[in-house]
Amino acid sequence: MRIRLVEPRPPGRNVYDLALLPRLGLPLIGAMLNEAGHDVRIYCEMLAPVDLDDCLNADLVGISSTTATAPAAYRLADLLGDAGVPVVLGGPHVTFLAEEALAHAPLVVRGEGESTMAELVTALEQGRPLRGLRGLSFRTPAGEAYDNPPRPRCDQEGFERLPSPDLRLVEGHERMTTKPLMTQWGCPFDCEFCSVTAMFSRSVRRRRTDQVISELAGLDAPRVFFHDDNFVVNKARTTELLRAMLSAGLTPEWFAQVRADAALRSLAHPEVDDEFLALMRRTGCRAVMIGVEAVTDEGLAEIGKRQKVATVVKSVRAFHDHGIAVHGMFVAGLDTDTAASAGATAAFARRVGIDTFQLMVETPLPGTRLWDRVAGDRLLSDDWSLYDGHHVVMRPAQMTPLELQLGVLEAMRRFYSWPTIVRSGLASALRHLPDLSTAARPALLRRLPAIARAAWARRWDEVGPLVESTLGRRPKTQLASALWVPALRFYARRQLSAWLDQERSRDHLALLRSLP
Repeated sequence: MRIRLVEPRPPGRNVYDLALLPRLGLPLIGAMLNEAGHDVRIYCEMLAPVDLDDCLNADLVGISSTTATAPAAYRLADLLGDAGVPVVLGGPHVTFLAEEALAHAPLVVRGEGESTMAELVTALEQGRPLRGLRGLSFRTPAGEAYDNPPRPRCDQEGFERLPSPDLRLVEGHERMTTKPLMTQWGCPFDCEFCSVTAMFSRSVRRRRTDQVISELAGLDAPRVFFHDDNFVVNKARTTELLRAMLSAGLTPEWFAQVRADAALRSLAHPEVDDEFLALMRRTGCRAVMIGVEAVTDEGLAEIGKRQKVATVVKSVRAFHDHGIAVHGMFVAGLDTDTAASAGATAAFARRVGIDTFQLMVETPLPGTRLWDRVAGDRLLSDDWSLYDGHHVVMRPAQMTPLELQLGVLEAMRRFYSWPTIVRSGLASALRHLPDLSTAARPALLRRLPAIARAAWARRWDEVGPLVESTLGRRPKTQLASALWVPALRFYARRQLSAWLDQERSRDHLALLRSLP
């Protein structure tokens, strides 16, 4: 069969635009179907546009969506369906709202859909009935929605049998400068707003170390993002993996999402784990993404984070001591938050030395405990494209929706102010001067005032030539490596301005202003 798989692009401008990374569900399904002899091609709109003519000639098109991309997924499904192309929808959003999705496509795969999708393709190819195919919802000939029983979660044995996701099937894969690799599914924690446990459960299934090493070698990438929702669930297992990477000589620059307490020996023994952090850095870890979420113990308890603010402060310092940058991910709009909380969150991030800062609005996604708690009377919009963490779609408990939206924007502006960006760039440049050659250092120092003036005036087209003419190519590369955090801060500032310039953002602000 000619099978095309599509991951729609998130709507509007957002913080993920820089990361040209597909989610790994479709490359995994694609690998399974390709091994079974099917003609498979994957379109991830972050990397390349969908070839509509190609999809119109497919025997089956699978579209995977999150909540924010559901409207785009539905539009494509409607278009293909009207042309007579069979369409199946999957992903976290339609898993929990299958009946809604069936208004746009005749087939919906729920939950962990790899095995369901493989069985569905076989059934369609052989003309077998769909009833009894676990994890599938479909429209009957009479047009009624029908849900087959759910599919049991993939167990540890089954997870080890899954092939590696095949990124070569993704159109535009050559554009990826950082490549994704997932080593485990699930998370043992259960934050109220997180859809990971609803989708993949709290049961963690892991790839064997030899499997991860083999996949890592096959990626042949200078930079890798470990796509796990929590890379350090079991520290002994992670230590084994990192040591195997060293032994195999596979130490690309890598990034991962971790809890703050990964920097400590354990929750029972909260001393800094210097040996583990040194191993992380030695294997190439450049930065970690920490879900801090809240900056008060009350807020952390409210969402079920099972973490203390003191742990975050201690851990950020420990990561920095080992040369690992920290991207802090925070949430605004918790029931314990007030209109002053967003500003206090940004101030906390600056105070503890968070390198890059992400403040998202608490968003009730279908399937989460937060959705179950607030869906009845606190939702402000039924436009799923706004459920992206950038727009207030839920009435907060202790402020107006407009106060929350404006508070988040102002907090981001303060963290990413121009003086802060320029100061951090100069400080980083001076800190890395010893890495430059003896001849390059005085030349850079002489030109720093001119470079600083151009940066302060935001004449960015002048900065690059000034640096290159001062240092030459090799020292410039060294300095660029030293300045990547200030560069990310500059990018975040630009994205914030781009968000405000969008018509959809201005319309949403107008809506919030009109609310009582």
